[in-house]
Amino acid sequence: MVFVGLALLSLPPAVNANAEPWESLAPILPAPEPFTLNSYDVIDAVWMIRRSFALVYRNGDGRRRTVPVRTVRSVWVGFEPDAYENHQNRYDVVLNGEPLDWDHLYIEYAGSLVNLRLLYTYRNQQPVPDVEYRLD
Repeated sequence: MVFVGLALLSLPPAVNANAEPWESLAPILPAPEPFTLNSYDVIDAVWMIRRSFALVYRNGDGRRRTVPVRTVRSVWVGFEPDAYENHQNRYDVVLNGEPLDWDHLYIEYAGSLVNLRLLYTYRNQQPVPDVEYRLD
């Protein structure tokens, strides 16, 4: 019992009163333009799209159409020296021979249709304005 008490006294305080607010520790960054993925995320995206067999395209008018997944692959688009370590090689996804339209394509994920670009936007990146995350 005494050992537990001494161990608890030796722990650093959970909150530092002089610490900066969390906003300064995790700045909101712009998403890459044009939108690209790192090697880890592009592998995940390609396999998720392959397993879905079809995506939903939603144009600016709100109309939807089904896009069958015939072929999907990744392509290296360049090296971004300013990106985080291990995120510098950037890739895009090619769907049916055309570059993926990240802003208008939705995939069934967790029981609803989710925008592909927002699905791969990191929590410290600014989301794209005027793009709905989920569709009914």
